[in-house]
Amino acid sequence: MASIDRYADAGARARGDTRANLAWLTESVTWFAAAVAGMLVVFIGLAVDAWRHNNGASEETLLSLGNPGHLVAGIGLAVTSAAVLAGFSIAAMKGARTAEGAIRRAVPVTVAWVVLVTVSIASVTYIGATGVTVGHSHDDANAVASDHTHTDAAGDAGVAAALQDEGIIRGGDPGGSGGSDPEKVEGALTQGSNGEANGGEHDHGKQPTFTQMETLSDDELLPLFPEGTVTKADLPAMREQIKQAHAVAEQLNTPEKAAAAGYVNTTSDVPFMGQHYLNFEYVRDGKFDPTKPEGLLFSKIDGGPEKLVGVWFLQVPGIGGVTREAEPAGFASNLDLWHAHTGLCLVGFSGASEGETEASCVAKGGRFTADLRWMMHVWVTPETSENPDGVFAYLNNDLFEKQQAAKKSTDAPSGVTQ
Repeated sequence: MASIDRYADAGARARGDTRANLAWLTESVTWFAAAVAGMLVVFIGLAVDAWRHNNGASEETLLSLGNPGHLVAGIGLAVTSAAVLAGFSIAAMKGARTAEGAIRRAVPVTVAWVVLVTVSIASVTYIGATGVTVGHSHDDANAVASDHTHTDAAGDAGVAAALQDEGIIRGGDPGGSGGSDPEKVEGALTQGSNGEANGGEHDHGKQPTFTQMETLSDDELLPLFPEGTVTKADLPAMREQIKQAHAVAEQLNTPEKAAAAGYVNTTSDVPFMGQHYLNFEYVRDGKFDPTKPEGLLFSKIDGGPEKLVGVWFLQVPGIGGVTREAEPAGFASNLDLWHAHTGLCLVGFSGASEGETEASCVAKGGRFTADLRWMMHVWVTPETSENPDGVFAYLNNDLFEKQQAAKKSTDAPSGVTQ
């Protein structure tokens, strides 16, 4: 019997030690301390997220687990919420002497848990369904006219503003519709040209479309080019370069894909051109590469979201050997024609004009750039490959007609068929 008693006493002591070791779990202060630790984890996650966006991360959804900052902050928030409710539950249930008292105390505890779980599920579902985004992609002051980026000041819009804010150029330093006539369309940048060279032309005139470049033979194509711009020897290299630009357009055919690749919007939906997205990394390298266009062009051309309508290239004097006096290297042949904008004035997202002075631009509340060059548009997407003026045309009349149709559809009263 003595042996049995000794074993019983030993078991009792073991159970007592176990209860003593776990007693801290029944203390509300333990859980409140856990809540404080969870909040520290939340702040660490926010700091990681802020560091990533300050070092080039693009916009992303709040539920994007590819961002470690979001994951860490989410874990911290979950720990904090659970710990606070656990501490509240323990504090509320302590001191209940009867079953009735325990039930009365359990009611608010249960309600609190149900509310937390319901709000959490509803919030995550809403965020996931709406695709709410956070962050920026170098566009704090690039004022952009789309839902994919944000702006700090309505007046800081446009390619020139974006380049100034990135430190690529300095402000002011050289470095209703009227139908399909660009000269009569408000906001159309019709004076863009290659400055003093070649008589200030916008492009070399009517030329083959992207589809013709893809489908016609060399002998069929040659008569379609403006005189003196393309030789038969130029065609293999030029065709290959255009195919490379087209391949990029196929890969980055939505604003979301463009943002993920480092492009940010810098303008409104400019008539005949579209929204000008820029990749500042490509601008800074000063290299012409058909597989890495500095810019993409998106536009509203139907009732859906913006669609990719073209690519564009930008070479800034002073970077990579580019000068103001001579057009940079580009596509094989002399067909491509780089253009410039002089006396450029951009007023938020509501207006764009050229030939301005700094004083006249400031009077309009705009942002002035004396000379912005060198740029080139290339129409290689399915939506704009049939630009009647050709693959390297400065403007795209076919795009403008689609922009107008989309605008009329959007502006039409409910129930009205266009």
